[in-house]
Amino acid sequence: MIDDTSTHARTRTSRSISCLRVLVALMLTAVPLRAGAQSQPTADLQRLLQQIKSADADQLAVSEEDGRFLRVMIAASGAKRVLEVGGAYGYSALWMGLGLRHTGGRLITIEYDAARAKAAAANVKKAGLADVVTVVAGDAFKEIPKLEGTFDLVFLDAWKRDYKRFLDLLLPRLKPGGLFLAHNVVNKQTEMRDFLDAIRNDPRLLTTIVTPSGEGMSVSYKVRNEK
Repeated sequence: MIDDTSTHARTRTSRSISCLRVLVALMLTAVPLRAGAQSQPTADLQRLLQQIKSADADQLAVSEEDGRFLRVMIAASGAKRVLEVGGAYGYSALWMGLGLRHTGGRLITIEYDAARAKAAAANVKKAGLADVVTVVAGDAFKEIPKLEGTFDLVFLDAWKRDYKRFLDLLLPRLKPGGLFLAHNVVNKQTEMRDFLDAIRNDPRLLTTIVTPSGEGMSVSYKVRNEK
């Protein structure tokens, strides 16, 4: 006998994921229509971004494609309060800062390593984004509880085996209608199986995986607060 309840549930889930993919596609095309500023970074900023990437011997920064994707997601979603966990040298923060110029929002980026956090703050200042991006040095598990309020968008690019712990900590702080994005979900998926299972099965979330670059980015849309 066919279980109609489970069949309908799978159908609703499939439709929800399809809707999220459409939403992401619309975001990718909407920004040029909404943004008054130029779509490309200035020549000075492009040079700074390239310098950060060139000096990134540990390959901690996201790809340029992922950086552009983050900027679009912020600008198109209208996010005003954004949190990044794992800021490294500030490369992704600069891309998100450009998106927040469109929305009038602010970014807090947390970096565990003090030297990298100092370099990130210097890069933010060079980019002219110090009024938009705040760099916090320290252990994110200790720093996040010190932050007040909720977030419209969270970007996670920290130690991969901690992704599920960060999801548990931050999902209650994400507004309904907000976005939870995580990096390296394709090329390092074996290090975060618990996180991937959680975002795919949590009834509060609609999740899809996109690949602006080969590293992969999960995009989870928070539907509601309650499970």
